[in-house]
Amino acid sequence: QLFGERMVIANATGCSTIWGGSFPSNPYTVSKKTKRGPAWANSLFEDNAEYGFGMYSAMRHRRERLIKLVEDFLHYVEINPNNDEHEKETELLSLLHEWL
Repeated sequence: QLFGERMVIANATGCSTIWGGSFPSNPYTVSKKTKRGPAWANSLFEDNAEYGFGMYSAMRHRRERLIKLVEDFLHYVEINPNNDEHEKETELLSLLHEWL
C-alpha cells in the first residue's frame, strides 16, 4: 500500500529520517474519521528492507492467527448451538462469516 492509514513504513536512519520525522512536525497524518495513521518504524542501520520484511512477517502471522481464532470460534458455535441466542450474537456471527 502506497498511502493511507494501513501503510507501513520501514525506514533506515539517515537523511530521510531527518526530513520525514523531525520534531515537532510529521509528514504522515492521521485520518480525521478513524484517527489512525501509518505505522512508522526506524532501524538504526541500513537494513530497512530486512526490517520491513520482519514487520510484514509479524503482521501476516497475527492476521493468520486471528483468522484461525475466528474460524475456531465459528466452528465451536456451530457444534454447540445456543437455543437462547441473542440478536447481537447472531449479528456478530454473520459479520464474522462475512469477514472471512
